[in-house]
Amino acid sequence: MKRSIVYILTALMIAVVLMLTGCKSDTKPTEASKTETAAQTETAAQQSSGALSAADVVFNYNGKSVELNCDEAAMTAALGEANSVSSQLSCHGEGEDKTYTYNGFIVNTYPSNGVNRVMEIVVSSADYPTSKGIKVGDTASAVTTVYGDNYKKVGAYYSYSAGGDMALQFFIENGTVTEIDYYYNVTTVS
Repeated sequence: MKRSIVYILTALMIAVVLMLTGCKSDTKPTEASKTETAAQTETAAQQSSGALSAADVVFNYNGKSVELNCDEAAMTAALGEANSVSSQLSCHGEGEDKTYTYNGFIVNTYPSNGVNRVMEIVVSSADYPTSKGIKVGDTASAVTTVYGDNYKKVGAYYSYSAGGDMALQFFIENGTVTEIDYYYNVTTVS
């Protein structure tokens, strides 16, 4: 009987030691699992830092993409004819800034070296979610859950930098997203 108790206590002590120190597996991680882990780490780092990838500031419409700072011809090829177009003398260079109005969003352009380029896409409809699924009508907490807490507050906007001169901004009113702004900061006048 004493021997049985000693064996049981010894086994329990070994089990406790293994639980506290952790058992190491002899299996080595595959390249796929290493890549997946690295991608998860990068995504978590981006979310916690507020940094976005270039893909996060691409506007998607009916299976076509519009990148910030692309030329007006590429934009209209992807989006089709606007419901209306207005223009005004540009404060960004010689020529005119233009506003293209579509159902649920507008596109603002600026002139650069004789070509108008996409400066901003302002979404006001839930029909056009971001690449990560946030849409007009979602809560501010949904935005920070998906994009992280490291945003710059600009007025009522939560502004997430995508590096360079690009940002994805969420206009928050009463805790709700009322507008999504894909924004290119025009820093030089051409």
